Amino acid sequence: MGKYNIKVRHARLKDINSVYSLGSKFDENLKASKRKNMHFHEKNEFKEFIKSPKYNILLVAIINDNIVGFLYAKILSYDWCLLDDLAVEKDFQNEGIGSELLKEFYKIMKKRKIDYVQILEEIHHKKTRKFWHDRGFREEKVFVWADKMLK
Repeated sequence: MGKYNIKVRHARLKDINSVYSLGSKFDENLKASKRKNMHFHEKNEFKEFIKSPKYNILLVAIINDNIVGFLYAKILSYDWCLLDDLAVEKDFQNEGIGSELLKEFYKIMKKRKIDYVQILEEIHHKKTRKFWHDRGFREEKVFVWADKMLK
């Protein structure tokens, strides 16, 4: 850890392609897992996330002018936030990038006086579970998701 100069900032419109490309790699993993019906965001959604900072937080982690990670969270109420996505490029995992994204995210939460953050944990992926547990997240509730795609 610590061998890279990591910069974390709010995403800009010019970052959408990089964020979408990185997230789409993880979408392929979701489809291969037991969550086949889950999918990553559409590219045009990121434009709305960036344009609506009151309700959305989209951060990017940059090394040498390249986006190597991102965090997306949705503000659900005045004191509650759903941390929806945290992804780091495979070659840069275990280098503290996810932790840096979270550190900046927590600063934003504190500034907004939001004191409850929820994640939907990938229970089938032990490495992901360990990452969240090591950062103080605890399993509190079990959700059963049901969805329907309207075409």
